[in-house]
Amino acid sequence: MDGILLVNKPKYMTSNDLVVKVKKHLSEKVGHTGILDYAASGLMVLTVGKATRFTQFFQGLDKQYIAEGKLGEITDTYDSQGKVIQSNPVNINQDQLIQVINSFIGEYDQLPPPYSAKKIQGRRAYQLAKKGITPELKPVRVKIYDIEILEINLPYFKIKVDCSSGTYIRSLIKDIGDKLSTGAYMSDLTRTKIGEFKLEDALELQDILDKKEVKLIPIKEALYFFQELELPSTLERAFKYGQKVKLDSELKGLFKVINPQGQLLGLGKMEDGILKPEIVLS
Repeated sequence: MDGILLVNKPKYMTSNDLVVKVKKHLSEKVGHTGILDYAASGLMVLTVGKATRFTQFFQGLDKQYIAEGKLGEITDTYDSQGKVIQSNPVNINQDQLIQVINSFIGEYDQLPPPYSAKKIQGRRAYQLAKKGITPELKPVRVKIYDIEILEINLPYFKIKVDCSSGTYIRSLIKDIGDKLSTGAYMSDLTRTKIGEFKLEDALELQDILDKKEVKLIPIKEALYFFQELELPSTLERAFKYGQKVKLDSELKGLFKVINPQGQLLGLGKMEDGILKPEIVLS
């Protein structure tokens, strides 16, 4: 079994626990392409079998979330699982909220939550935070492509966010609250898209565990974000053995390398007319 599996992670389950359950059920190598918060639900893209060798290339895909925020309170985790550390009156109207939400569309330097998986000198930030140590986190440049306001029922609001990989929606919600001088925390979160993969196409975890076999997205199809490069059959053997091959081409960058029959051979890097194998499928 080699390919990509789309799974709808239930709330109140860690991403690692989900991977362990699927791995045990399929008796295959399984990897995930990005952690989803314990209290969040939604899309996870799992790599299975030989597809685990391509995991890193899925991690940088853009994301889409539907999030609910609550104004007037700040928690130490920036979400509903944490302890309320500050309360403020919510003396704003809908127009003010809409204006502030829309002001975050574009690029900005975002500080990750203290309870996050960010590594600091080899340790996760949340491990330090749990011991009462304030993690020394640095702002990360993120991009918010679009925010759609779905509902406002003060002090709550619901938004759909299209953003770059690495964006923390918990931090975005808190930043909205900080800009309004009310504070805010994320009360609910669902991930709806990763790249072109959609939650509506994902399988429920229990449905996977109830079946002996599941249909996977083939690796070649899943790597839609790479252009194809067809290798002549005379050079196929050399590529499979990890050898560089010379091509009459000015192309540059990473490519899905296929043979004349359309089979995926792996990933190769083109530079100065030379194709260097990066990942080769046996």
